[in-house]
Amino acid sequence: MRKAPKWRSWLPTSRQLRFWAQSTLARTFPSIGDRNNFFPDNANPRLAPNEHLLTADERSSRALPQEVQAFFEENGALEQSRYPLPITPAGHTQLRMYKLVDALVLGSTGATVLKAQHRQIEAAAPNTMRFARLKDRTIQTAAINMLGMAAGHRHYYHFLCDVAFPLLFLLEQLGPLTFPLKILLREDLPEFQKEFYEHLTQETPLLSLEECKTNERIHCKTLFHCTPAMNCEYRVPASEQAASMVATHYLAAYQLDMHKTPATRLYIARDDAKTRRILNEKSLKEQLEARGFQSVIPGKLSHKEQVELFNNARIIVGTHGAGLTNLLFAQAGGKLIEIFPADYVQSAYAWLAHVRGLRYAPVIGEKSGAHQHFSLSQSAIGQILHEVDALEFA
Repeated sequence: MRKAPKWRSWLPTSRQLRFWAQSTLARTFPSIGDRNNFFPDNANPRLAPNEHLLTADERSSRALPQEVQAFFEENGALEQSRYPLPITPAGHTQLRMYKLVDALVLGSTGATVLKAQHRQIEAAAPNTMRFARLKDRTIQTAAINMLGMAAGHRHYYHFLCDVAFPLLFLLEQLGPLTFPLKILLREDLPEFQKEFYEHLTQETPLLSLEECKTNERIHCKTLFHCTPAMNCEYRVPASEQAASMVATHYLAAYQLDMHKTPATRLYIARDDAKTRRILNEKSLKEQLEARGFQSVIPGKLSHKEQVELFNNARIIVGTHGAGLTNLLFAQAGGKLIEIFPADYVQSAYAWLAHVRGLRYAPVIGEKSGAHQHFSLSQSAIGQILHEVDALEFA
């Protein structure tokens, strides 16, 4: 994507102006906000009649290797703009679990609203949140809100890494379930989310799924809620155990052999991606295929095929992108070679490789141009091939 000129950031967008106007109206006249389902943020779930059930810490047992930390400290300007040096070495997520009484779930935004406080728990999204007239519906059964944001709830990386574990943790703490419980979902779930939720219901007979339309406002007498507070957005899942919990769930859902010896060599192509393509990829592909690599485009495979491929992979080469989320399903002892454009380096997939027990080697290409497309120098291609060959003699 082309970068906007600096002066453009000084001017508010039409979405920002709309959000400001609606926020001002809703704050000044709460009845207008209630009628149009536009609520202020920062509801306090600790206030009665709600109940704080527990707080738990999920921590990794090991930090990123020193050489990997040093690489991102030297090259990860993108990450350091959000999290100052030194690079966050380990994962830590604090999980707070609540039992909420008399709550609303908004199909338009996915937000949870505490009716007594007239506020929502999740932060408002200025680019998507707007006035909406919704149809009221009441659910008597205790529920969990998994609608997510109206925009972005289908994102592969964020669901598997940010969303899946807190839900599994919540269900584990509530179990063994001795009461009916509903999970509230959107209608347009992608395949990988459908498989996740369907397997949950197979494991737990008293758990059921409830679709919520975007034009509905769901009244819940009891709503269980888990708030994860992360020490770094690039350190999720926060621990080896959390990553294994998500991986095991999917491997069981697809009835895959978790103990098969990995042998496949994968090159993750981005032919279907709009950003971050390697302009001189043909040369790299040919040399990798000569070494027994299979080129795959994850987005063109079923989710079961993706999980099975990565679970059987011994070595994975790919450009930084959502397809590498499938590292969650890789077995320990393999290797990831991650390729970056020089101006887009961050450590999310280095972390996934680490918590799954993979060796990690980063390679930096040229600075990106339009749509973050970039080229690899002959030196960078040589480095990739060297890392591939090194695994055989490790």
